[in-house]
Amino acid sequence: MEKYAQVEDGVDAARYPFWALVRDDLWTVKHEEELTLTSLGRRPTVESLNRVNPGGGLCEEDYELLRSHPDEAAEAAAGLILRYFYPLPESLLEDFGLHDLLAGRWADPLRPLLGETFKDRDAIWRSYGGQKMAGIGCLNDGILSVFSDDKGPYADGRIPDTNWIAYVGDGLSGDQTITDGNALMAMHQAEGRPLRYWHKPYGGQFSFETWAVITQRRRRWGIGEDKKWRREFLWVLAPVPSPDPDTWPSDVLDALEVDRDVLHDDTSDYRPGDVDPAERDTFESDKDAYRRLAARAEANAKRRGERKKPTQADRYVRDPSARAAVIRRSKGSCENPDCDGHPKERTTAGLPILQVDHVHDLGKGGPDIPRNMIALCPNCHALKTYGENRERLRRALKAVAERLHAQALC
Repeated sequence: MEKYAQVEDGVDAARYPFWALVRDDLWTVKHEEELTLTSLGRRPTVESLNRVNPGGGLCEEDYELLRSHPDEAAEAAAGLILRYFYPLPESLLEDFGLHDLLAGRWADPLRPLLGETFKDRDAIWRSYGGQKMAGIGCLNDGILSVFSDDKGPYADGRIPDTNWIAYVGDGLSGDQTITDGNALMAMHQAEGRPLRYWHKPYGGQFSFETWAVITQRRRRWGIGEDKKWRREFLWVLAPVPSPDPDTWPSDVLDALEVDRDVLHDDTSDYRPGDVDPAERDTFESDKDAYRRLAARAEANAKRRGERKKPTQADRYVRDPSARAAVIRRSKGSCENPDCDGHPKERTTAGLPILQVDHVHDLGKGGPDIPRNMIALCPNCHALKTYGENRERLRRALKAVAERLHAQALC
């Protein structure tokens, strides 16, 4: 207790957790009936413990189970380490006699295993317990899990050009707040703690896809289940091989160093009306709105470029003000002058089906600013990405984007 819980009197501090284990039938004490409890009955008095000096240990059947099933013992020990002794102190395994049991990669015994698949959330709950319905919650081992369902109400998904994940926070309607699942996420971000990421593709099954760590928290505009605009949290998750930080890639460690416990608030950079005509302010022209949004995007790009250690999130998490500028500039139509698709087709929400793309890809060093971006219908976007004449189309679209940008600023 003194070494790992930083308490002054380890003997006294151990009395309450020691007695809680007894009350939970996880620990047995000889001569328990001879101990005197404090006035509130929460723990034995120090005097009676000194007088009786009782022996104690795990319940006999639990002890025999763990002794005869070392894999289960290793799983239990690894779960306790991740939950209560994280990051792993250098000498803990030796001090607790766990070195032989967990030698090497201490996190390997944790269950469920990566890639385990279940029909639905109820099947996960039956196998591993925990919070049955929450999209952000803990399994029975107390380790946080987040669930992403392609058929669900949240627009989660991989960030383009990277395997990092954009995960929408907890709360279906109204502005999201740091409560419930979001509070757990904020704690994990501040402490750099790993979590389990579960994913269910459309028509598929839930699988434990990866361990992940939160590298960034952003607040953005989104549409809730009630079809109204609201402020929501976007958690940027970086996949990692295991919960052991010694296995994490350097770009993940760099991102944690830069953005730990930081909130990036994008809701002042743009407005719902910049992308939704139904919410548009009538006092501001499209030209003035474009100037405002383009200036904000340029300033954001400059600020990111001045960072001493630009992270993966800096390079790939797209600036919503830049996207909003291009949507405003497009007036709801595909900006490819040779478009043969459906340039004015609408979504079920009444918004244009447009995909804002970078002419010079972000992954190849392209800037995240409107003059390097163009609004395309899905057909033209596919031609730019996969078409046999894509290089020629890219060159043409680069000239179009620069011309439309210049015209919008005039």
